[in-house]
Amino acid sequence: MFNFRPGAGAIVAADSKNAVAAVDDALLNSVRMYASIIEATSSSDLPASQSQKLLASMTESLNSVVKGRGEMVATIRHLAAIKAQSNFAPENFGCPDTWPATATATPPAETRRAPRAEPIRA
Repeated sequence: MFNFRPGAGAIVAADSKNAVAAVDDALLNSVRMYASIIEATSSSDLPASQSQKLLASMTESLNSVVKGRGEMVATIRHLAAIKAQSNFAPENFGCPDTWPATATATPPAETRRAPRAEPIRA
């Protein structure tokens, strides 16, 4: 059994929730930026080759954020598996009910990858 100091579990749980929320906010703001780029470039005289570079770059950025979020979720699952074998096992820090059951299962690599977003074509 792993032993942690009292209060550590609640702190890690709160920080985990805050971290996921921050990544979700970053993703939402990135999607808004993506839409703004499309709106700005579609009504401009910017050559298609230049707007394509912008869209490709922004797409890579979005993919990176989604991939990072997936890695964070995998970390939280691992934390839940550790918690189950610790002095915090009987505690409930508000984790989703399905996470502890899947905490020890590592999803196949292809299910952990973020789908590649294709640029929107007008």
